[in-house]
Order: sequence, then C-alpha cells, then structure tokens
Amino acid sequence: MSKTCKEHISLLVCCCSLFCYTVAYSAGNDIRSGISKVDSLNEAAFSRKRFDVPGSLSILFASENLASSINYQKGLAVAYLYEAGIFQQNGFEKRALATYYQSLRLFQNLKDTFNIARAGKEIAASLQADKKTKEALDLFNQTLLVYASLHKGNEIANIKNSIGLIEMDLGQKVLARKYFQEALQISLDEKYLYGEKKSLYNLGLLEEKEGNLISAETLFKRSMVTDKMLNDKYGEALNLLALSSIQSKRNQSDSVIYFSKQAYHNAAMIGASNLLKEAALKLIDAYRNKKNHLEAGKWQDSLAHILQVQIDNEKGYAFNFIDIIKSQDLLKFNAENEVLVTKRVAKQQLTIIIVGTFILIIVAVFAVLALVNYQRQRFFGKELKKKNAIIEKNASSLDQLNKEISQQNLLLEEENRTKNKLLSIISHDLRTPMVNTKGILNLLNNGMISPEDTNSLMEQLEAQYQGTTSLLDNLLFWIKGHMSGKGNEKTLIHFQELIKALEEEHRVQLDNKNIRFQNTVDQAIILIAEKEMMRIVFRNLISNAIKFTPENGQITISAKIENGFIFLTVQDSGIGMTSEAIRKVNERQYYSTKGTLLEKGTGFGLMLCHDLITKNGGELILESEPGVGSLFTVKMLYDFES
Repeated sequence: MSKTCKEHISLLVCCCSLFCYTVAYSAGNDIRSGISKVDSLNEAAFSRKRFDVPGSLSILFASENLASSINYQKGLAVAYLYEAGIFQQNGFEKRALATYYQSLRLFQNLKDTFNIARAGKEIAASLQADKKTKEALDLFNQTLLVYASLHKGNEIANIKNSIGLIEMDLGQKVLARKYFQEALQISLDEKYLYGEKKSLYNLGLLEEKEGNLISAETLFKRSMVTDKMLNDKYGEALNLLALSSIQSKRNQSDSVIYFSKQAYHNAAMIGASNLLKEAALKLIDAYRNKKNHLEAGKWQDSLAHILQVQIDNEKGYAFNFIDIIKSQDLLKFNAENEVLVTKRVAKQQLTIIIVGTFILIIVAVFAVLALVNYQRQRFFGKELKKKNAIIEKNASSLDQLNKEISQQNLLLEEENRTKNKLLSIISHDLRTPMVNTKGILNLLNNGMISPEDTNSLMEQLEAQYQGTTSLLDNLLFWIKGHMSGKGNEKTLIHFQELIKALEEEHRVQLDNKNIRFQNTVDQAIILIAEKEMMRIVFRNLISNAIKFTPENGQITISAKIENGFIFLTVQDSGIGMTSEAIRKVNERQYYSTKGTLLEKGTGFGLMLCHDLITKNGGELILESEPGVGSLFTVKMLYDFES
C-alpha cells in the first residue's frame, strides 16, 4: 500500500475517533448540565420555602428525580436536607427526622465534612424540639468541633447560640452566658449581623431572667438596631415584645402599650400570627391595668379574630400540606418508574450510536479501499502507455478496459458525491432529531410531563406559540421577583393616573366591544408600592374583565380606605364565574376559558396576580355570580399617611 493511501486511512480513522469523542463529550455535557440544573433547583426551592411551601416542595421533588436519574449524590442529599426542613417547620417531625438521616447518610458516603455537620445541626435542632436535650447537646457539640476545624465562623456562632439556649433552659445561667458572649464576639469578628443580633437578644433574655432589667433593656434595643439594618420585621417584633415585658414588670402600662403596638404592626406586616397573639395579650393586660375596658375589649376582639383566622388557616394548610405530600409521593413513585424507562431508552440509544459509529467506520474503510483501487488503476494506465506495442496488439481489449476504467471512475465520483451527501444528512437531519429528543428527555427527567402527555406535546406546540407573546411579559416579571429574591423599590403612585394609562392601553379592546369604562378613583389617593407590580396586576385584572364582559357592558374601577387598608376594585358586568372556577382561582390552579368573543387566554394572569399581591403583603378577593358579573378586590396595607 502506498504512503498516500496510508495517510488517507489514518485521516479517516482520526475522523471516526473524533466522532466517538464528540458523542462521549456530549454525554458528559448533559451530565454537567444536569448537575447545574439540580443545584439551581435546590437553591430556588430554599429561597422560596418561606412564602410558597407547595411550590418549594414541587421544585425539590423535581430536583430529587433529576439528581437520581444522573446519579448526582450531593444534589440528592441537599434536596433531602431542604425537604426535611419543610417537613419540620410544618409539624411532620418524624418524617423530617427520617429525611434528615437520609441526607446525613449520603453526605457521609461522600465524606463531605461541611455538609455532614450541616445535617447534624438540623438533626440536633429536631431532637431539641422533641425535648431530647442530652442527645441534642451531644450532637451540637460534635457539630461545633467540625465547624471549628473548618473555620466556619458564622456557623460556630449559630451553634453556640443554640447550645446557650439549651443551657439556659436547664438553669445553667453561667454556662449559657459564656456561650452567648462567645457567639457575640465571633459574630462581631466575622461581621455576621444575624449572629450578632441573635446573641444580643439571647443575652437580654438571660439578663431578664436574672432580674437585671436595665441591662436586658439595653441589649434588646441593641439587637433591634441590627434588626432594622437587616429589615428583619420578625426579629424587631420579638425585641419589641421583650421590651414590653420589661415595662410590664415596671408597671409602666403606657410603655407596654407603645412597645406592644409597634410589635403588633411589625408582626402584621409579615403575617406572624404567634407574635400578633402575644402583642394582643399584652395590650389587653395593659389596658385592663389602666381600667380602660373599652380598649381592652377591642383588643380582645382582635385576639379572638387572630385565633380564629389562625385556626382556619392551620386547618386548611394541614389538609393541603398532607395532600401535597401524598401527591408528591405518587409523583415520586411514577418518576422513579420513568427514570428506569428513560435509562433503558438511553442505553438503547447509546447502542444505536455505537453501532452507527461502527457502520460509519466500515463505510469509510470501503471508501478508502475504493480510492486505493482507483489509484492503482491510474498506475496501471501509466504502465499501459509504456507498452504501446502490446496495447496495439490488444486494441479491442484495451478499448474495453478503458471503458471499464471510465465506468469505474464515474462510479467512484458518484460514490464520493453520495458520501458527501450522507455526511451532510448525518450532520443535519440526524442531529436535529437528537437535539429535539434531548429536550423532550429533559422534560421527562424533570418530571414536568407524564408519558401519556408526550404525544400531545408535539400537537400543542403551534397552538402554544400564539399565547407565548402575551405570557412573556408576565413571566419575565414573575421570574425577576422570585430570582432576585426582592422586588423593585416602592414609589409614590397616583392610582387614578395609573388606571387612565391602562385604560388607553386597552382602548382598542374596549372600543371593539363598546364597553363603558368608568374610573371613579379619587385623584387624591396615592399609594406607596412597586409601580411595575401594580401595573402588571391591574393590567391583568382589566384585561380579564374585558375578556368576559359582553358588548355594550360596563367596567368600573374604584378605591376606598378603611381601618388602615386600601381596597382597590375592578368590577365588570360580564358573564361571571361559577363557584368551581372561583375555587380554582383562589387555590392558584391553572384556569383558562374563552371570552365572550372567543378570546383566548393563557391561564397564568390570575395566578400571577395572586403571587404578586401576596408577595407584597396584600390579598386578592374574588366575588362573582354567573350572569351578573365579577368583582376583584385588591386589599393592601395603606401606610402613605404614616
């Protein structure tokens, strides 16, 4: 074989090897992408659990399924750790403890020292809540040693605060003071504001227990300064209640009332019912001491209302939470079956890729052999020219041979064109379905659709495109608020002008249906709120009202202020909603139906309104009657005058 032929064979072998490497590298990229997705899901769920437990659990179960499918043990362990925290904060102590131990075992297998300590701290806190003080102390001390070896100052401060609280409950005041002071010093050195204010608060509790009211009052006030820096309304309310307790011991009823009302205001802003109850009780006692039975009666009514709301919320929340766990357990079981199916499909696809690679190599070898044969024929042609005498004697044979050689040349050229076309098809037509398949597999692995819905997914793609533009604006704002973890800055809003702008934005739709739009908002009403949030909410509510109001109907926008709240209403004379539809909207389920002129919707608008209003401490109230119309009311705290 000539040197040129050997070079061609080497080149083809290199190309085939490069193809195999590309396939392997693509698989590795898929795994890395999956790991990054799991980490992102875990962090998103952790930041969301404070205000949306069902949403956080759904994200964690999706993360758990994806981590299992790609065998990402650390991501799975973190998902278990966050799930256990949600179970614990919602009263499912046994399930929380079992899930914590699952997470701990995975971290131990990975020899991840930091996260072993992290899981151990949570287990210790769970044991402490279960009154297993000795076991909790032992585990806290073990965790403290690990954090000390890793030089994790913030975590050391947190652990020392937890141990100090246990020692204080056991009556070991000297030892408790030692832990609180050490936690305070570490927090100051690390500039860890949360640890600093927590240590100051705990020291204040200790001083109050020992009867040192002046020192306790100073410590609570120092802690509250840090709470204000952190905008921690819960911590600020705790410190205000502690100051109220000190004033109560001094029989200073007016000061008790002052601090308790401030605590009540802060607790109301974050919906902390336990702090609202405590503040209301202190106000009732203070007014009774002042013989002001009228005010005491008012606060007693407020306390009764708080207790009733808490009972109703906890009852409904407990039922909903149990339903969530049951449904997610079923989804988890189904997802595990899907993972097994997906792995089998992936294995089959890998086999197909390997077989295809070998076929490509074989085709390449045949192409090289054909090229070698072609070069040999050219060589023979040169030799034949040197032997003209022999060729002349065998002219007829030579002619036939030349025809055969020409035919072979044509065949070889055709084979080259076919090969190029084949490579083009492989690089484009094969790659495109693989990319689409990868996208669908990612959806399946994430547990976002069921296997039965896969066929209908492709049929819905074109229809879904029509709604994408209207949905994008809502989604971009919603994603921005949840990812950043905070909204835009609050500004002064002239509500009447905002409604006028939205009226002009919907002018075409209003004119098309000849709907009379009444803006009855007083020009003097000014809000302090996120302007973009208010625009998104009322654009959705007005658009929804137009959609379900027949021709020649009426839409009225109004506002009123009562008892420190502002009520902003959108009322229409439309077709109204059934009780089942209202239930779906209030439960933030996906709900969409066509309007009076068959207008289509995305089903996302009212869900977004609920999320945005709730996130900003408000409430969306829906009243509707079929055939009469609907009334949407946005209830928010009105603090412009303060």
